[in-house]
Amino acid sequence: MSTVLALTLVAGCARDSRQREYYDAVETEPLEIPEGLAEPTSDAALVINAPLMPLSPMQMDPKPPRISSTTSGLDSNSNFRWSAQGLYLLVDDSPESVHRRLGLVIERAGMQRIRIDDQGVYRFDYYQTFGGGDAGILSRMAFWNRDDVEDYSGAYQAFIRPDGRQTRVYIKYADGTDCELDAAEHVLDVVRSRLG
Repeated sequence: MSTVLALTLVAGCARDSRQREYYDAVETEPLEIPEGLAEPTSDAALVINAPLMPLSPMQMDPKPPRISSTTSGLDSNSNFRWSAQGLYLLVDDSPESVHRRLGLVIERAGMQRIRIDDQGVYRFDYYQTFGGGDAGILSRMAFWNRDDVEDYSGAYQAFIRPDGRQTRVYIKYADGTDCELDAAEHVLDVVRSRLG
């Protein structure tokens, strides 16, 4: 019994006895609008545009799930950037040239079921290969030799957007939803390595 009493006293002493300021708070009267002035409305959504921000220039660990370094494109004519619309590849070339080259890159990178829709969006299936280029097909497909490497194989779409004298290349899943950052970075890095 004395132990319970002692614990109760200790708990009571440890409790913060100060009263918080908001305990005495009271609700204020509604705002009175003088005659001749309009009442403020809150029915329109507030849109906040985020400025374009490049990813950190710090070297990243090249192990999955982060496949590549964000500094990998700094010496070429393309590099990774970040915006409110997500990760994209910024290419120092005109939209027409990048669009044409993007189609060639997707085709030559071994993508399958490639097609282009009426909006100029490339749709394709990407199959990630594992192992060296000289390994046989069975060795490349052997899941037990992958050392827990993330597999980004799947259906994607790639499209471009002009950005002044440069061009942005975006990757999304085939259904138009945003890719997870790791998947977008991986596929864009495959494109970047061939696009330059």
